Amino acid sequence: MNSRFVARRALFAVLSFYGVVTLVFLVLALGPDPTGTLRVASGDLQTLLAASDGGQSFLSRYAGFLWDVTTLNWGRSTAGFEQGPAVTALLAKHLPYTLTYAIPAVVVGVTGGIALGVFAAVNNGGTVDRAIQSIGYFGFGIPNFFFAEVALFVLETELGLIDFTLGRIDPKFYVVGEAVDIWQPRHLMEFGVIAAILALSLVAGQLRYARSECLEYVSADFVKLARAKGASEFRVMAHVLRNAALPLIAMFLADLVTVLVVHVFVLEFVFNVPGIGQMGIQAVKQRNLPFVIGITMTVAAVGVFANFVQDVGLGYVDPRTDVE
Repeated sequence: MNSRFVARRALFAVLSFYGVVTLVFLVLALGPDPTGTLRVASGDLQTLLAASDGGQSFLSRYAGFLWDVTTLNWGRSTAGFEQGPAVTALLAKHLPYTLTYAIPAVVVGVTGGIALGVFAAVNNGGTVDRAIQSIGYFGFGIPNFFFAEVALFVLETELGLIDFTLGRIDPKFYVVGEAVDIWQPRHLMEFGVIAAILALSLVAGQLRYARSECLEYVSADFVKLARAKGASEFRVMAHVLRNAALPLIAMFLADLVTVLVVHVFVLEFVFNVPGIGQMGIQAVKQRNLPFVIGITMTVAAVGVFANFVQDVGLGYVDPRTDVE
């Protein structure tokens, strides 16, 4: 994989991000004002003035918006006709709450799910295969909010082992009222519970895809040859996974988008975690458009970056992808 291939994929990622930025601008500039508060904050994004400031040309407003996004001048949070903290400051304050449980859940979910799926495929039809499939059906068939409610009832109400009070939220500007040390043991336990629930869904999805893809190779000649040479189970799994890696890497992005768009919002609402999911829900309720735009930009940036990593990973696994 050469540097020109990586550079091309990086350029495509940048263009994709600004494509999302352009779409957001068009929706706000050409559509009706959804908040009625576009004129109250001169420090807001150029987009927020685009729908009401007829003194500037469309291209000028678009150029100003692109510059604001690029320089992280994302305006200030609003509630009604009042101004709150800068959007970037709020994102920097609340994003760690989401990352603290989302990153471990994604790592465990993807690696664990793929490992279980490959192991089940190699042992196709056996007791282990059926047991692993049962785990997949169980995790995939029951929604996350059910596990979250059970965890709240058992661990907090019945056993009193943990207390999901990660911080007080100011309903006006969505600021955590008291600083919370995420790395305290009791808070790490709380995030561990959330990460485990999230990882269960990811494991269930990944193992089903991994098993399905690997089943196409478990009867291949190279697997029979490896077994005939006395290769260990782990070695056989490595050979199978290498050939099934392309579609599995492609599935990583889909799971990441699911985490950001669905599971994060659901889990943070149930556990009252002041991360970007919970803050996004509050911002929509309060019509806090600058903060909603900020969350949209953040999610878009993460999704585009994940897509870039996926493309580079595909080029590394299959050199045929790395073409001039």
